[in-house]
Amino acid sequence: MVVSYASSPVAELIYAETPLEESPTGAITADGTCWRQIEFAGILKGTPRRALAEKFIDFLLSKSFQEDMPLQMFVFPVNSQAKLPEVFANNVQIPENPATLDPALIDANREGWIEAWTEVVLK
Repeated sequence: MVVSYASSPVAELIYAETPLEESPTGAITADGTCWRQIEFAGILKGTPRRALAEKFIDFLLSKSFQEDMPLQMFVFPVNSQAKLPEVFANNVQIPENPATLDPALIDANREGWIEAWTEVVLK
């Protein structure tokens, strides 16, 4: 068993040494067994190059960049006009009911959880 992403089976097809009809692995996507990861990009407050930073964000959100991401980073595009590559769309597994935590609960416990994790990992 490997902890990975539900899009990992697509990567296995793309990078297989010999062509495969289907991925040799699958993903467990049962209710509450996985998390939806959302990645962000932003502009730092006070940046001296605000206009350039805005252009970069616009590039990241562009249809062409967003359509290239699925087979480069194995993530879904955020731009609703971007089309998924067929191999990605046909082989990715999307959880219907991923696990969630109330953001207020995360905010209230974040520091304690980080400290507890650090104690365990750095033993």
